[in-house]
Amino acid sequence: RLKADVDKSLPPKSETILFTSMTATQRDVYKQCLLREIDVVQGGSGKGGGRTAVLNLVMQLRKCCNHPYLFPNVEDRSLPVLGEHLVGACGKLVLLDKLLTRLKDKGHRVLIFSQMTRMLDILEDYMRLNQYKYCRIDGSTSGDDRDSQMDVFNAPGSEKFAFLLSTRAGGLGINLATADIVVLYDSDWNPQVDLQAMDRAHRIGQTKPVTVFRFVTEGTVEEKIIERADRKLFLDAA
Repeated sequence: RLKADVDKSLPPKSETILFTSMTATQRDVYKQCLLREIDVVQGGSGKGGGRTAVLNLVMQLRKCCNHPYLFPNVEDRSLPVLGEHLVGACGKLVLLDKLLTRLKDKGHRVLIFSQMTRMLDILEDYMRLNQYKYCRIDGSTSGDDRDSQMDVFNAPGSEKFAFLLSTRAGGLGINLATADIVVLYDSDWNPQVDLQAMDRAHRIGQTKPVTVFRFVTEGTVEEKIIERADRKLFLDAA
C-alpha cells in the first residue's frame, strides 16, 4: 500500500536539485585528492591497490565536496573555531546558509540529512554560530535519546528550527511530520535510502507541502552519484 492510497489529503512532495560550485580551498583539496597528494596531508601511504584505493579516492572526493575541514591540517587553527570562515570555506555551506536564513524568516522547519557524522559535527558548529536551535540523531544515539529528541522537536510551539540526522540512522522509524523542508546535504549511492530520508517529513500527519532540496557540487563525483541513483530509480519504475 502507498501513503497516497491510504490518505487522500496528504500534501504533495517536490524535489529541487541545487547545484553549487567549489570554493578555492575545496578546489585545492580536490586536486590534491585526484593527484593522490592528499596522502601526504593524511599521513597515510598511497600504495593501496585496486578497487579499495578507488573506493577510498571516491570517499575522499565526497568528503571534499561536503567540507574541506573534514581533512586534517586544512583548517587554519589561528582563526576562531566558530568563525565565518567555517561557512566561507565550503560552497554547500554558503548555499545552506542563504537557504536557512530565508526559511527561518518564513517560519519553516528543516530536516538536514548527511551521510557523514563528522559532517554533522561541522553542521552543529554552524548551528551554534548562527544561534539556531536544533536536535541531532546519528548512529550512536540511544533509543531513549532518539525518542526524547523527536518529542522535543514535534512538541506544539517547539523552538527547535532544525533537525540534523545521519541518512542511515535517521532513515527509518522516525516521524518528523512537523517539519516541511528536507535538505539532503549529500546523496547516497542507493536512491531508496534518500527516499526513506525524505519520508521522515512526508508522511501521514503532514499538513503542509514538503519541499526537498538536494545539494550537488557541480563538476564533481557527486554528479555521477546522482546519475547512478537516477538510473537505479528508473530500473525500479520499470
